[in-house]
Amino acid sequence: NSPASQIDLFPAVLITVWLMGFIAVVVRWWINWQRIRSASRAGLLLDLALTVPVLSTPALLEPGVFGIWRPVLMLPEGITEHLAPAQLKAVLAHELCHIRRRDNLAAAVHMMVEAIFWFHPLVWWVGTRLVEERERACDEEVLCLGNEPSVYAESILKACRFYLESPLACMS
Repeated sequence: NSPASQIDLFPAVLITVWLMGFIAVVVRWWINWQRIRSASRAGLLLDLALTVPVLSTPALLEPGVFGIWRPVLMLPEGITEHLAPAQLKAVLAHELCHIRRRDNLAAAVHMMVEAIFWFHPLVWWVGTRLVEERERACDEEVLCLGNEPSVYAESILKACRFYLESPLACMS
């Protein structure tokens, strides 16, 4: 092997490594998306008189918004039994804030950036910060809408106690 042939091989190796990382990231998100999609298909439509469809799902997901163009609010089965009406109102206000802000679209765009630049740690750090800031912005709006801070905090604690975290970054 001459040094010239090794240099010619270097771009092909780099492209192959990048492509393997890209595919790994996309496959991981596709699997998580399929899991949430199947949970939404198993859900029952609730009549909560909101501007978006609301599904009660047997999956152990925390309340969240699924979808970009036609968002659906997914609530874990039995959440109305665990939360007081004021707590449920605060949780719904939080999720509706994600819809108004189009947070799932922003998350999907960042997911594409993560897939393309999967090798760069700053991209992953920014993604984590974006999630934190989206949540903080919606929390602030819930309080600005007049929800009692202690009631809202208790609703978050109860939701965390009974349900698991969403596995997909693009589900607010």
